[in-house]
Amino acid sequence: MIGLDIESWALTRAHHIVLNEGLNLAKAAQDLDRKRSRTLVYELQKVIAAAILEAHAASMNAGGLQAGQET
Repeated sequence: MIGLDIESWALTRAHHIVLNEGLNLAKAAQDLDRKRSRTLVYELQKVIAAAILEAHAASMNAGGLQAGQET
C-alpha cells in the first residue's frame, strides 16, 4: 500500500513540475531567449532536487513508522 502512495505522489509531483517549470522552459526555448532559458533550467533543477529531497524524507519517515509498528 505504501508503494502505491509513493507512486501516486511521484506521478502527481512530476505532472506538476512538467506543467509549470517544463512548460515555461519550452516557451523560452521556443522564443530563443537564452538568458530566460538558462534561468529556467536552474529553476527546474531546484524544483527536481526539492522533490527528490521531499521523497527521501517521506521514505525515511515511512520507514520509521513501519519499524515502530512492528515493535
